Formats: sequence, structure tokens, C-alpha cells
Amino acid sequence: MDALQSVYADISALGASLIVISPELPRATADMAAKQKLTFPIVWDEMSKVAEAFGLAFTLPDDLRKVYLGFGNDLAVRNGDPSWRLPVPARFVIDSGGIVRSVEADPDYRYRPEPEATVEALRKVVAG
Repeated sequence: MDALQSVYADISALGASLIVISPELPRATADMAAKQKLTFPIVWDEMSKVAEAFGLAFTLPDDLRKVYLGFGNDLAVRNGDPSWRLPVPARFVIDSGGIVRSVEADPDYRYRPEPEATVEALRKVVAG
């Protein structure tokens, strides 16, 4: 999230909006956003419906659930969703007509789209 915050001014300067969609309950998101001093909107994807609609939701296997719980991270409680579903990290650049112009997604959560690449994709959309 810090990386997104670092390019938020660039995104805004291009006349674009940044909206983060998260499976976390709004109170958990608000706490995190306050701690990290995030200034962009984060909306709740209740029961991972948006991630599911985009084919970007996956369910954590039992062995990983145990690891998460061992670290005190109960996603079922944190997300208000007993399914233990998470989104694949992804970024979409959507033009003013609602056309998706760029998508980056990787099922390996360790690899997230670089914010600078998103800004570059936005520049191309704005340039026409």
C-alpha cells in the first residue's frame, strides 16, 4: 500500500482515480489506512464477490490456514468471510468509457504489479 501511496499524486495529476478493493472488513481497512497514512479510497469486497467475478479469488488450503492462524491472522474473522478466500493481487487500468486498457495479475502473492508500471499504463491511456 505504501508503494501505491507513493504514486497516488502522479495518478491524480493524470486525472485518474485510484480505488483499492480489499476483502478486509472496513474497520480493519480503516485501521491499516490510518497507520500507513493512506489517502486513497479502499472499498470492501464483501465475501470476495468482485474478485470472484473477475476470476481472481482463490481459497487458502488448510495447511496455509494453519500457518496464518499460527501467526494470529484469522482471515475468516478479519475479512468477515468463513471461506478463507483471498484475491489474486491485480491492477486494472480502465478508461473513462469503462474499457479495460491494462491488466496485471499474478497468482503468486509475492509478485505484485509495480505502481510505476500502472502510472505508465495510465499515461498511455491519457495520451490516447
